[in-house]
Amino acid sequence: ARYLLELNAALRRSVSSRWARAHGRWSTSDGLIQVAPGTTAALARHRLRSRPYSLSALQRYATCPYQFLLGAIHRVQAWDEPQAVVRMDPLTRGSLFHSAQAQFFRALQASGALPVTTATLPAAIHTLHAALDEVAAVYAERLAPAIERVWDDEIDEIRRDLRIWVERLAADTTWTPEYFEFSFGLNDTGRDPRSLPEPVTLDSGFQLRGSVDLIERRRDGTGLRVTDHKTGKNRSTPQLLVGGGTVLQPVLYSLAVEQGLGEPVEVGRLSYCTTAGGFAVHPIPIDGEARARGLEVLAIIDRAIELGRLPAAPMPDACRWCDYRRVCGPDEARRVANKPGALLADLDALRAMP
Repeated sequence: ARYLLELNAALRRSVSSRWARAHGRWSTSDGLIQVAPGTTAALARHRLRSRPYSLSALQRYATCPYQFLLGAIHRVQAWDEPQAVVRMDPLTRGSLFHSAQAQFFRALQASGALPVTTATLPAAIHTLHAALDEVAAVYAERLAPAIERVWDDEIDEIRRDLRIWVERLAADTTWTPEYFEFSFGLNDTGRDPRSLPEPVTLDSGFQLRGSVDLIERRRDGTGLRVTDHKTGKNRSTPQLLVGGGTVLQPVLYSLAVEQGLGEPVEVGRLSYCTTAGGFAVHPIPIDGEARARGLEVLAIIDRAIELGRLPAAPMPDACRWCDYRRVCGPDEARRVANKPGALLADLDALRAMP
């Protein structure tokens, strides 16, 4: 708590400013923000070469730099109000879905039944049902759903989507699943036993931690493919690489896997493995352009931390779903229009990236 007070005080002291209403812009001695020595030291501990970040935390910067400051640097958490589970929320559904996928893969790997083929598909589906039943029982015990019939219906919906996903998996004759929930820099349970205990440091010096849903190897033994499973709607575009800083997993997970395993990654991809996502797949070749974009995103966020440029500047409609709306109030999206263009130049450049 004392650290948060000191950092907030340092940030307030660092901005020697006045509101120039006549000119309609935010003004300091340099036109933007001045970082005082005390603030520099506080912020330096949070730069991307000083401590690891998860990709979900880094994606908050593009959504709103102030949300990133509160969540990833101050580590302020929203108050969690216990309530009866009537219907699954999207986060619970996604977590359960991912857990069932990982359990399914581990069971097949343990029995030597990978890769799934059309000949082994019936046995694989039987294993899938058993994996989902086991995972669903754990979640039901933890969440105590209020209406059992509603819970069972939602599990059946997940079961149907998982079955279609496995049928499509059997049709792929190029890749063999090898790592499931492969993590680096995490110490929680349920990860691939070959996970790396320490964060990955890229050649640029930026540190990352996280968990990759699936890593596959070409059946001829050359090259890896990194997959991030999505259970929501498919909002990708054909040109997507980093999605304006909000979709970092395919590219940055691929760079982290290369560094961690010492093997080249050919493709990173988003796999929309539910009916809601249309079972679409968005592959991203990990070429020079993708690598440059990924590192550019990290450089922009690192520079924003260094300069203390983490203003409230939400993307359209972002405040509606933000955990920190009570901190900012309802009008931050309107107020951002009055902030100087130079303050938001890096952010605008990031959001314009495909």
